[in-house]
Amino acid sequence: MKKYIPILIFPVIIGCTDTSKEYGGKFHSESRESNPADSTQMVKLIRDFFQAFDERDLTRMEKLLLPASKIIHHNGVETNTKEMMEIISKTKNWYPRERSLTKFEYFGDSKIAIVGLLNEVTFTLSKNKKVYEPYNETWIFEKIGTSWYPIRIHYSKIIQDEHSEEVE
Repeated sequence: MKKYIPILIFPVIIGCTDTSKEYGGKFHSESRESNPADSTQMVKLIRDFFQAFDERDLTRMEKLLLPASKIIHHNGVETNTKEMMEIISKTKNWYPRERSLTKFEYFGDSKIAIVGLLNEVTFTLSKNKKVYEPYNETWIFEKIGTSWYPIRIHYSKIIQDEHSEEVE
């Protein structure tokens, strides 16, 4: 049995090897084909989603998502499209906001793609008080037919300037 261990370990090592490369802040893999038009379509979808979100246009938002799309919120709570629409429709204090979507990163092939971005929101509360909330977001898309749909959206609120592994 011991003589077969190296033979069994080899496929594990090969299977765990990551061939993707980081290039100029953008993700790139030579083994996958990506289409620049696909990344443009996804960025447009994300922008359209947030415009609909800010306007509370639930019908438009639902058309951009799949029923099974998962949204993992900054506090770790997971919702699907229907649950998210219910939450938005029940929210009483929907404050006006300005939003900036920047620092897009794209990695994909012909069926699955990942888009990362910085989402900066400034809310205008009562008495003209402004609250700035920045988020790092990762959207995972699946191509169904000729269109891309977000299947998982994860966002993290940026709450400090640098990372530490210290336990508080």
